Amino acid sequence: MVFVPLKNCPCALCSKNIPTVRPAENFDAEADAKALREAMRGFGCNNEEITAILPHRSANQRVNIEQVYKTLYGRDLMDDLKSELGGNFERVVIAMMFPFPSFAARAIKKACKGVGTNEQTLIDILCTANNCEIRMITDAYKQMYGDTMEELLEKELSGDFQNLMVAVIQAARHEDDPVDLVKAKEDAQAIQEAGELKYGTDESTFTRVLVRNSYQQLYAVSQAYFELAGKTLEEVCAAELGGDLLKAAETILGVAKNKDEFWAQRLHRCMAGMGTDDKALINILIARSEIDLGNIKLEFVKNYEKTLDQWIEDECSGDYKKMVLALIADS
Repeated sequence: MVFVPLKNCPCALCSKNIPTVRPAENFDAEADAKALREAMRGFGCNNEEITAILPHRSANQRVNIEQVYKTLYGRDLMDDLKSELGGNFERVVIAMMFPFPSFAARAIKKACKGVGTNEQTLIDILCTANNCEIRMITDAYKQMYGDTMEELLEKELSGDFQNLMVAVIQAARHEDDPVDLVKAKEDAQAIQEAGELKYGTDESTFTRVLVRNSYQQLYAVSQAYFELAGKTLEEVCAAELGGDLLKAAETILGVAKNKDEFWAQRLHRCMAGMGTDDKALINILIARSEIDLGNIKLEFVKNYEKTLDQWIEDECSGDYKKMVLALIADS
């Protein structure tokens, strides 16, 4: 489970976060299961019927549909969908069927399958998650695959990047601590001594500061570093770190600075240039759809003039495009 903002709830958390997918009112799992079965009967599949149902249900409601489907037909809905669908349309539909912790655990496992590791997927999921989300993801991973996520990261990653990612999944960020300006100055001094004032770089100091401090405290550290050395924390990381370690640091600092703007920029990178990174696009849209995709859409149009919907129109096609547009439509 993740926090899901409630429609028309006046509390600060619900009013701040704007999802594009909310639990359907008057939800009828049996009616949906029957409609999906009918859509897959005979020759071919009625993709429009699937698009009319799944993106308009929450992840938990989709799980409920899957359970009812099995009681009605003795068949596995996921297996039937996989046998009937294909391409990116299948990819987005299957990903939608998992609640957030299982979805994230599955994406991490897939990122580590085969030759090489998709480090960007690990960064997108783990370096943007709060402590509670990390615990849910690591618990789901253990339940689904048997081994621990720490064992996976130690097997798939190496060096300073491995150290940072293992530190991240300890879920030990001091999220509730008040901003401490004295400590911010101490951390800024430690970063300077570990980087600019040192021959070589002590990456472990950067990891400690990035992983243990709350986002508000990281902002204070960045301000303190600017007063100390005339540079932001982002600038010193860019100068002292490299590769996947730098990408992870930039992600953490981007979320700390402005979470919605960070995700808007990340979505833009998925679609800008030659070709579209559909796997990353799908992962991000599904992961944020029940949390704050509405906020991200507002930030997107502010940064890039065209709406996210318009970018999707240009970059995606066919039933896949229709499904994604339904997923990101304002609820």
